[in-house]
Amino acid sequence: MLTLDHNERYVRRAIMTMLLLAALGAGIGTVIHWSSPVRQPAGMIVPPVLCVLFLGLSFTLMLRPRWLVGIARTALLAAWLALAAASWGYTLQALLIPGAQLVRIFPPVSALLLAIMVLVILFFPERRAFRLALLGWAAIALPVLIYLFFHPHQLWTPRGEDLLMAYGPWTNMAIVLLLMQRGLREKVRRLTFEHGRMEEMANRDPLTDIYNRRLAVQVLSDIFADQSPAGVIMFDMDQFKKINDTHGHPVGDHVLRMVAVRCKDFLRQYEIISRWGGEEFLVVVRNVDAPELWRVAERLQSAIADLAVDSVGRVTASFGITLIQEGDDFASVLERVDQALYRAKQRGGNRVVYAQSADVAEELPAVEPLDFSDGRAMEAD
Repeated sequence: MLTLDHNERYVRRAIMTMLLLAALGAGIGTVIHWSSPVRQPAGMIVPPVLCVLFLGLSFTLMLRPRWLVGIARTALLAAWLALAAASWGYTLQALLIPGAQLVRIFPPVSALLLAIMVLVILFFPERRAFRLALLGWAAIALPVLIYLFFHPHQLWTPRGEDLLMAYGPWTNMAIVLLLMQRGLREKVRRLTFEHGRMEEMANRDPLTDIYNRRLAVQVLSDIFADQSPAGVIMFDMDQFKKINDTHGHPVGDHVLRMVAVRCKDFLRQYEIISRWGGEEFLVVVRNVDAPELWRVAERLQSAIADLAVDSVGRVTASFGITLIQEGDDFASVLERVDQALYRAKQRGGNRVVYAQSADVAEELPAVEPLDFSDGRAMEAD
């Protein structure tokens, strides 16, 4: 990926918000249970443990954002165990303690089961999600429903009816959603594929099938935003107008395609080449210094010069290169690399010229000691 995935950032923020809200809810539950005149053992233990766990998971997500799915699943498992413990604990308490009624002692957590079901749909594969949903419903809802079934005088109270609806029809609706999940995921998968295909088409040059100017602008914008070290190479085909005038535009297009393929083969994954316009190309190289940027440009120069095109013969290109410096913007970088390219053209073409600053006559001592195997010396403007 050339840019940060906006969907991933959105999901990470959503999970962080969920964890913080869950920690807040557990903290409030802790205060309520500890300040209650009648304290239940489960209420004294489970909420504070969940509060600490959710805060720890939030902190872990900040430090390790790539652990997103694992953190979300851990939070879901903890919530599932907490609800199951509440269901079994309070149900057994109502059964074993004389005079205790489940509708009076059960905490207001029934709505959480539906939320967990929905999150299971999002963070687990289809078949596993269905099994986990059934298992979760059985562990959390069945004890309460069975108790209410055998205690109808509690079932038909407002609290009993609320538990019946929350753990019955509403939860079953979430399980029905799981059955629809496959079709929905398939549609989302197709939409995602089409979106990616359209995005790829929008970023490709139709003639050369390399990236276009739109993508190059996007990459440079990301570099300026991140303030990460990078270099820019701009090269232009020498005497290209003569090729078009002599051999025709179809031959000229063929030359551009061959040059694009040739350069792409000589570039590494993090070296992004795009067609800037006409016979002009732009290469962006991340995390590079001046000597390495020069080597990349010279590698491309040699690759093009060694390219033989039928009926045209040998083709060459002129190169301007520059590093992105602190305080640079779009205009300053493009002006500097364009000046270097213009100077390479002035000097006869088929050469690399480096621009260290706005003053294209400035020397670059750091690169001068380099020893190039083909005997060419660097030209520093």
